[in-house]
Amino acid sequence: MGEIGDTVEPERTHTPGDLLNTYILAGIGFSCLIGWELSAVFGPSLALLSFCDIREAILLRIVSILTLALSFVVFIWKQDWLFEHRNRLFTIGSLLALFAVVNTLVNLSVEWVPIWVSALVWALFGVAQASIMTYWCIFFSLIPTRRTAVTICIGACGGTLMFVFANATLEAWIGLLEIAFLIVGSVGLAAFLSMRIPKDRILPVGEYKKSALLTVPATLSVACHGAVYGFMSILMCSMGPIPAMVCGASGIIGSIPALVWGYLGPKVDVDTGVVQRISLPLIMAGLLLFPFFEGAGQVLCGCLVNMALAHSSVIAWYSTSIDNAEFQLHPVDRFAHRQAPSWTGFFLGSIVAYLLVFAFGVSESAFAFAVVVFAIVVIAVFSIYGGDESKTKKRLNDLLTSATASAAATASKSVDDAHVNTFRVRCDRVIEEHELTPREAEVFYLLAKGRNAEYIGKQLVVSSATVKSHIYHIYRKLGINSQQRLMTIVDDETIPGIDGGR
Repeated sequence: MGEIGDTVEPERTHTPGDLLNTYILAGIGFSCLIGWELSAVFGPSLALLSFCDIREAILLRIVSILTLALSFVVFIWKQDWLFEHRNRLFTIGSLLALFAVVNTLVNLSVEWVPIWVSALVWALFGVAQASIMTYWCIFFSLIPTRRTAVTICIGACGGTLMFVFANATLEAWIGLLEIAFLIVGSVGLAAFLSMRIPKDRILPVGEYKKSALLTVPATLSVACHGAVYGFMSILMCSMGPIPAMVCGASGIIGSIPALVWGYLGPKVDVDTGVVQRISLPLIMAGLLLFPFFEGAGQVLCGCLVNMALAHSSVIAWYSTSIDNAEFQLHPVDRFAHRQAPSWTGFFLGSIVAYLLVFAFGVSESAFAFAVVVFAIVVIAVFSIYGGDESKTKKRLNDLLTSATASAAATASKSVDDAHVNTFRVRCDRVIEEHELTPREAEVFYLLAKGRNAEYIGKQLVVSSATVKSHIYHIYRKLGINSQQRLMTIVDDETIPGIDGGR
């Protein structure tokens, strides 16, 4: 793979080869992760839980969801310790998922394993799922961000295809072996890539900034989206393997628009609030129409919900990872703070679906009423939230301003009049290489001179928020996270005929 640290040097039109190899391997590994995660989400009616009836299968899955949510709570509590020991802990923790495969194979062969053993195995499965998700987020948070969004989106699309391939076989044991391959592939590539990240790219754990990802209303909204996902996944599983397979596969349709946003990168401004507004109409349509259809109509409703949630989930994945890298945020802290409410909501939604379908056996009218009430709760929470991420953006902008001011304070070298022309040429080359807009170029010149955000705002007669937005986009295009790094890039830029080809 080569030295990842070398790839933070000025990037050209194309991604450097060593870094491109890293992205390719990461895309494959992330595809494996998505493949076996979807196999777990829709597992009650597919290969992973094929040894028991649907009611027991859903209960075992609910056990794993509970431990998954609790794992993220523990990750928040022990975040520093987990980050320091991440390679060993998360590798071992992730491999616990293999016990679920072994448990199913044994049950299919001898049919004598007590149910409490299966419950314990699936509790460990939840820990494994939380571990590998966090491990991948840490990895993406420690590498240059130039192609992170595209890599995650392609991984999501590829993982959905792997999910279909692993669960479409008629022989359960073949599907289980394929799922085991996906587990090992996701863990092995995460460990391989993570342990090859140069140490100088990893800060001491105490130097990472901590900034809550979501406001309280936004946290409730994320929890409600998780509840919808849990509710609908259980309903699809209760309908049989084909509806579960089709619903799970529909996620690729939601991942494709996320790939477009990821490819456009800094040219568009897509945050959690925007994503929520995009996904809410599809979620509400799927929920409210579900009770009024049967068979294929209900599957279509489930697909609408799953497409919207897949779109939201993929964007949350790469926006969290990119922000972690660019603002040097604590990867475990930030990821766990988002995942904990999401999976708590998933747990509660799964419980509600199980009670309605299996425990209470409610009538069609009572079921329709319960779904409407559920939808009203989601809408109410989103109305309170309003899709407003201004507070989150302000927190990140404050971190950016702090970093900019610090870099300016430590910059002791000013630009002499004798070197003004050389300095300008160096800046112009970097601006051209990274395709900065004219306005970003104006900000870039002042950043390269060591000016802080407040000074730039006064010079260009623009608001502080506008300056911070430009700085954020410049950093993202260059794949850096500090003003000092920007100044180094300009200083190291080679000018033919002047630098003697150094």
